Amino acid sequence: MQPDIIALQETHLNPCDKLKIPNYTPYRTDRTTHRGGGTALLVKNSIDHHPTPIASTSFENTTVILDLPNNNNISITSIYRPPHGRINTQELDRLFSQTAKAIVVGDFNAKHTAWSVGNSNSNGSIIHDHIANNNLVLLAPLEPTHFPYHHPSSSTLDFGILKNISSGDATSINDLSSDHNPVAFEINVNASLASPAKKVNITNWTIFCETISNRVPGNPKMNNIADVDDCIRQFTCNITTAVNLATKSRVIAGPFRQLPTFIVDKIKLKNRFRKLYQQTFYPPYKRKAYKLQREIHEDIVNFDNNRWREMIQGINPEDNSLYEMNRKLSKKFIPTPPILDTDGMKYTPLGKANAFRHSLENSFQVNPEPYCNSHIKKVNRSISNYFHNIHNTSQPEIVSPQEVISLIKKLNPRKATGPDGVSNKALRMLTLNAVTHLTKIFNKCLALHHFPDSWKLAHVLMFPKPNQNHKLPGSYRPISLLSNIGKLFEKVLLKRLNDHCLKNSIIPAEQFGFRSGHSCTHQLLRVTNKIVDGFNAKMYTGGVFLDVRKAFDRMWHNGLIAKLIDFKFPDYLTIIIQKFLSNRKFQVRINQALSSVGNIHAGTPQGSALSPTLYNIFTADFPTNNKILNCLFADDSAILSQGSNIKFVIHSLQLQLYEIEKWCTLWRVAINTEKTKAILFRKGHSKKSLKFLTFFDETLEWNSQVKYLGLYLDSKLTFRQHAKYNSDKFWAKVHLIIPLIGRNSVLSLNNKVLLFKQILRPILSYSAQIWGITAKCHHKKIQILQNKILRIMTNSPWFVRNEVIHKDLNIESIEEFIKKLSRKFFLKIPNHSNHLISSQIEYTHSNGKHKYPYATAKWSLPLKPP
Repeated sequence: MQPDIIALQETHLNPCDKLKIPNYTPYRTDRTTHRGGGTALLVKNSIDHHPTPIASTSFENTTVILDLPNNNNISITSIYRPPHGRINTQELDRLFSQTAKAIVVGDFNAKHTAWSVGNSNSNGSIIHDHIANNNLVLLAPLEPTHFPYHHPSSSTLDFGILKNISSGDATSINDLSSDHNPVAFEINVNASLASPAKKVNITNWTIFCETISNRVPGNPKMNNIADVDDCIRQFTCNITTAVNLATKSRVIAGPFRQLPTFIVDKIKLKNRFRKLYQQTFYPPYKRKAYKLQREIHEDIVNFDNNRWREMIQGINPEDNSLYEMNRKLSKKFIPTPPILDTDGMKYTPLGKANAFRHSLENSFQVNPEPYCNSHIKKVNRSISNYFHNIHNTSQPEIVSPQEVISLIKKLNPRKATGPDGVSNKALRMLTLNAVTHLTKIFNKCLALHHFPDSWKLAHVLMFPKPNQNHKLPGSYRPISLLSNIGKLFEKVLLKRLNDHCLKNSIIPAEQFGFRSGHSCTHQLLRVTNKIVDGFNAKMYTGGVFLDVRKAFDRMWHNGLIAKLIDFKFPDYLTIIIQKFLSNRKFQVRINQALSSVGNIHAGTPQGSALSPTLYNIFTADFPTNNKILNCLFADDSAILSQGSNIKFVIHSLQLQLYEIEKWCTLWRVAINTEKTKAILFRKGHSKKSLKFLTFFDETLEWNSQVKYLGLYLDSKLTFRQHAKYNSDKFWAKVHLIIPLIGRNSVLSLNNKVLLFKQILRPILSYSAQIWGITAKCHHKKIQILQNKILRIMTNSPWFVRNEVIHKDLNIESIEEFIKKLSRKFFLKIPNHSNHLISSQIEYTHSNGKHKYPYATAKWSLPLKPP
């Protein structure tokens, strides 16, 4: 039996105790005043529902409301009324007043001849009269449910009361050893509550290819935009039909955990002895039942351990099972809690989805502040003139089937599908005639300057941000699932955008984000070299680290189009990008529920191939100054100023902030001044207070440390805080995957080492080429972390030396590994295409009191230019 809902009474749980059954969501009301009592409900995850706490003093209860289709809600209550005292009918009415239909089940401790043998009690009469006077339905089993340990009589104390539900059945099950028999209720609520069967879809790709080859013409006829849209619709339909015809579903049946027959037989025998003892009070029956209980517990523990051991031993990195297991352990599923909307809390998936839609629709708007009316009018006028005067547009670069094939080969088959249901795996299996068909669609879109509306609809998934209130819709990060066919066309456009940017040097050299051959470590190298150079020259380095508010979500569309025009992008690209941005729609998906359609008035979708490059183009004219070092990585921006006088440094930063303020006002970019940090890097101590910087009429206070691109930078560049941050992050990850790498894990040692190298060590060594110049005591702390986890992995006794473990596992010490990383990193610096990176060879000498990051490579000679 797999019930849809499990109602428990007298749980005897403390708030610290855990109650968990796979595939069920638990809700509890624990008694906190004294021992005993407590109620709980466990609802199948597949049933839409939300909890509804109801206060009561004469009984304990846990209530949830099932959110069924067509607003057909039903409240379910698990109730426990203690034996003493009288039940309050007004409180009982609260349980039935929540919804039109209600079900209340549990231990009422009420006897009446209407449902129990023997005498009635006062609470039984109260409940019986209440049922009769309020047109409720009693649902009680024919067999007794209560068998007292020290009294031969039996009675029915566990039953159900229904409101506006006419049919149902209750059965007392004589299986457990409690003094109360469990009761199974079968109630027809005129709605399907059972979860869909688990299915595995197996696609025969040979049949798929044959179907596509027969259905898709190689040379479609397209003369106008309507023909293109019809052709795209038919092409998408052909792919989904071919997948459906080639796919067979296999139902996975069976419970979550099926105990062996010998354990099930022991459980039945134990229950039989407990029942015999309840009836006869013969002590040997009780001793035998307790003995069997201990044996059953040991057998179940051994069974679970053996099953886990077999599963772990079958893990193999070659079939990705090792990484799949790590992903399952690392990324725990967190159900979406009730979401606060403008008109109250939303509990149902559809209600939550619409709450998110409302929040995102407000988010996908141009920043109301800052703004400049005259500049907005100027931009709108220039765009209007541009599109009005276009007559002979430039000829687009033709797409070849080979280009499409090369893009398809790079698709990740594991990526999620978009609204059209076409997976990347299906695109990778397209036949040559289908690729030719798709190529002609792309070429026609380029020729007609068209971006289809069907590719502009996004299904948005919401992912919770860490350490925030998850009941607020703003505490989630939206990720857009777009049409995979549309994303292929975006990559076609992206190649042409990048070619024009490279040819005309549009993206500034300071921008390292979303560029090939550029990484966070490269930008951190520039920042660190500048600061250390200031230390050696006995100069001060001031920095302001900006936080752009909703950089991608609120990008000004007209501002971006104006910049495409100013940068003289080909006309066909400008027109297509304008159509790509306009009239975009989205729906939020929670579980299987889709919100109503929302409109996007600003920003670019996070998940689009074009978004990063469009953002780089939008910020290409970020203010520059000879006295300021700009360090940009997408929307993570920093400005540095250096000088021998603190006043000069602060003055230079302030002037640059004024310029940035003007630029943000012109292009409607909002800066979060609360998260924008200012810091002064210097050695030594000073009691003089620093003059505050101002930005958008807000004061920027000076901080002792900032976090930039995942690295903590303190004012003296000791990286002490980063070492602590690394340690916390490392152990948090270890606690998640300890079942795989722990002392008692039966995973092979080779796989444990592989997990350490691929998952744990990258946490410790992130940007080690930069923070490697920290003091030896911090190196030692990181080395201790590595020593500890290696000892855990190998289950080494105390007398085995760490050097022996490292040698046997063929793992370098942290210092050696940092040296290896640094040498590989710095060898590529001289030949880098970006002159700002290649120029860092100026800091590869060992002159000066303070070490540059190059010192982590431990080479005695500086790098030479190519």
